[in-house]
Amino acid sequence: MSTRRVSLANEQKRPTTNAGLWLDKFIRNQAEEDKDSRRDLVRDVSDIPVPEEYARWFERWRRALHDYGAQCRVAEVLGRMAVGLGEESVLETSVALHHTYGVPSIPGSALKGLAASFARQHLGEQWQPGTDAYRIIFGDTDNAGYVIFFDALPLPGSKLLYPDVITVHHEDYYQKGDAPPADWDNPNPVPFLSASGKYLVALAGPDPWVKAAFEILRHALLNLGVGAKTSSGYGRLRLEPDPPIANADREKADQLIGQIQALKTSEVAGRIQTFYEQWRKLEVSSVHKRRIAEAIVAKVKEAGREKQSRGKDWYRELLESLR
Repeated sequence: MSTRRVSLANEQKRPTTNAGLWLDKFIRNQAEEDKDSRRDLVRDVSDIPVPEEYARWFERWRRALHDYGAQCRVAEVLGRMAVGLGEESVLETSVALHHTYGVPSIPGSALKGLAASFARQHLGEQWQPGTDAYRIIFGDTDNAGYVIFFDALPLPGSKLLYPDVITVHHEDYYQKGDAPPADWDNPNPVPFLSASGKYLVALAGPDPWVKAAFEILRHALLNLGVGAKTSSGYGRLRLEPDPPIANADREKADQLIGQIQALKTSEVAGRIQTFYEQWRKLEVSSVHKRRIAEAIVAKVKEAGREKQSRGKDWYRELLESLR
């Protein structure tokens, strides 16, 4: 009886081929001793281009993050990165690929774990599990942290996957432990896929804590690295600082929020709607628009004017923006 694998033996790559499916389903020969087919598979997958639709999807993803209130920065791989190397695969190695588009990604859980590990190892007693700072960003066994770490996805427009190899020189020593390593042991090259490129890193949560999490992550990505083989230099990324436009947005918002908070209680009734008008016209990111709206609503409540304001269109619009 013909098996599915035999039926697919002559299948060839197409412009719409998904790299993840090709890697998992179309290996020609799974025999352990057949190294050539595994090497060829890795090379084939590395040559599959990023789908044209990915660029459009990525922009929708970026807008969704923006609308959610997440802050985004770009991280560039310095060399190569191997994420998901030990996951289950038809090969001895694997790679973390987006299920739909087949592009490499960095799971948000990996970024969060890396930042938490760096905090515990390098930031002193105030960042140990159980401290307030650690719980607020990373959470604990009872509560989630206040900062959300999203999956990091690659920016469109560049080659992302490359063929790579791990060469084990003392296989019996590592696997069985009953034979000492020797100079005459045969090398055993194991092919795998590594990634490069620039990735969009997104965090969401209270602004001061997101800023702290980005700073921790910046040092962790550069000094520890993410994924596998970090001791060999893999997984190092340079996280870019806030873009100038983000700093400008923050300064505009901070200035307006400072003026709102400086209002005396007796001035709120006559002047607070003026700040709403400024809020409507101000062109800043959704994160800072929300901060300003929160400041206006907080000042209205502080002045004891929430009941009078609830019937006004401008106040209802502010409340709607905060949902």
